[in-house]
Formats: sequence, C-alpha cells, structure tokens
Amino acid sequence: MGLRTALRQTRWITIGALAVAIWTVVVWFDVLELMEWTAMDYVGRSAISGVVGLIVLGALIVLLVALFGELGEEEPAPESWPPT
Repeated sequence: MGLRTALRQTRWITIGALAVAIWTVVVWFDVLELMEWTAMDYVGRSAISGVVGLIVLGALIVLLVALFGELGEEEPAPESWPPT
C-alpha cells in the first residue's frame, strides 16, 4: 500500500503516527537542552540518564521511520485471481 493509499484509507492512524514522530523529535531536543553534562549522578538531569533517554527516543524515531517506509512500499501486493 502506498503512503497516499494509507492516508486515504486510515487517515487517523497515519496522522497520529506522524504527530507522534513530530512530538518525539521535539522531546529529543528538549532532553538534549536540559541535560547537565557536568553532573555524573544517576538520578535527575545528568548526562548518563539524558543519553539513555536520547537512545530510547532515537529507537522510537527509527521505528516510526520504518513504519512510514513500509507504508510507501508497493509490494507485496495482492495477486490477481485466478492466477495465470
């Protein structure tokens, strides 16, 4: 199914996934800005917990990119019936 077909058939799911992707990128930059690079504690806004948060957000972004990549694929398409 192409991305245009996915938007036409499941508009709310596609728009919701796009909204989650935009929100994730905004939160990514917010976490990056709020990290205290000099603090080496494991609790609070330290560099270690910030990097772990960025890794988790990065994994979510990768999954959403893969989702939109699959929406753009044309194959596997349904076979015509009866087979020739």
